[in-house]
Amino acid sequence: MRDVLISGEPGAGKTLLLLKLMKEFENVIWITTIRTAKTLRKILKNDNVWIIDAYTGTNVSTHPRNLVVNNPFNLNQINMEISQVLDRIKDKALVILDSITGLLIYHDLQRVVHFVKNVVVRMKEKDASSVFTLVKHAHDSQTETSLYTMFSTVVELLKKDNKETKRFVRIVKAVEYVEPNFGEVKIVRNDIILPDQIMDYIMRVLKSR
Repeated sequence: MRDVLISGEPGAGKTLLLLKLMKEFENVIWITTIRTAKTLRKILKNDNVWIIDAYTGTNVSTHPRNLVVNNPFNLNQINMEISQVLDRIKDKALVILDSITGLLIYHDLQRVVHFVKNVVVRMKEKDASSVFTLVKHAHDSQTETSLYTMFSTVVELLKKDNKETKRFVRIVKAVEYVEPNFGEVKIVRNDIILPDQIMDYIMRVLKSR
């Protein structure tokens, strides 16, 4: 199982972790539901990444690897765009969906669960790895629990604001024993540093055969 869910509050480090993970893959497909392809491209600073924009609704980009879903409300169309890009890629790919929360703004949980299941199945068929994100506490506990059960690995990024901001990571669900499964996270010069055993575990899941 090469699927990972990363959950965390805004500012906990989800985007930085995605940027770190994608560096380990030659082929990356990033589905964005929370920002435009143009904005994301500026963050990524990478012309080789395929971006599927399920946020904008209007194609104003001329970048050859920016694909805009004309109707972001149509989950089938998003799925088709993912499949079409995967069909163009011959080597192993990492598919990032950032974020499930963006889908839940417009769709009920049942439809989103069905969509996510289809994406995960498609990843297995194409021998691809997948990472999904979720904004923690943006949904009720039942919704979060339902989504957590869908993934083989669930990673939570936590942020504690007191006199100074501290960040932590914990493995909530895993396919193997990870010890310790909790530790502090450091952000240094636009890089996020996780405890070695947790970062190594995430990479083993994504790179497994």
